[in-house]
Amino acid sequence: MSLPVRGPWVVTPTSSTVDWVVAAAALAATADGPAAAVVFGAVPELLHTHAAEVVELPAGTGLDAVAAVVTDLCARHHRVVVLVDAWVVTPSGAGWTVADLATAVRAPVVVVTGTDADATGHTVLFLEALDRRQVPGSVIVVGDGGDFDALPVRLAGRIPADHAAYGDRFATEAARWVDPLDGSRPAADPRPVKTAGPEDLQTRVARRAAWTLAISFLLALALLWLCRGVGYTGTYT
Repeated sequence: MSLPVRGPWVVTPTSSTVDWVVAAAALAATADGPAAAVVFGAVPELLHTHAAEVVELPAGTGLDAVAAVVTDLCARHHRVVVLVDAWVVTPSGAGWTVADLATAVRAPVVVVTGTDADATGHTVLFLEALDRRQVPGSVIVVGDGGDFDALPVRLAGRIPADHAAYGDRFATEAARWVDPLDGSRPAADPRPVKTAGPEDLQTRVARRAAWTLAISFLLALALLWLCRGVGYTGTYT
């Protein structure tokens, strides 16, 4: 299962020490058409280079206003990356969370992590928080090394620590770094590239039908037991 090729993607880091902007720039650079970016605060130069349009919003912008900007950009761009430097379920100054924004604009969340000793643990916590909100989450690692076998998903991208040295070749290399996001490269790892996210209509209907059948069966057993009990009592009397 891969992330959608078009539309909005929310990008967030697992900690302040992660060089996460490079992941957002790589996602913009690998779009099949023009890409846009939404940032809160100063715009990193790397985004200006690889996004056709960058919108800078004040840190206290409300959720509805952000969603409106993202929707407008999606109508004119192939991909829109929204950079949110905040915890997944911790409200920002405007009162909304990364999960709230992802739900509002129907976007997956790309969790960007590093390779330090706590990286895997932090990433698992982020994915679990997203899963509880039924928001699909995927992971990009920036840096070399690290053990991510414990993640519920395989890595959707790996950006080398020396990414700044690629210069004009950044966009070309980025297509290789985040290629699995588009599902175009088969992987031996059986884990999906993202967590499940919300169930589709067919799955919900099937689940509801299964529960209805199970409850009906239990009620029938209970009724049969009661009828047999009443019959037995009558015979004894």
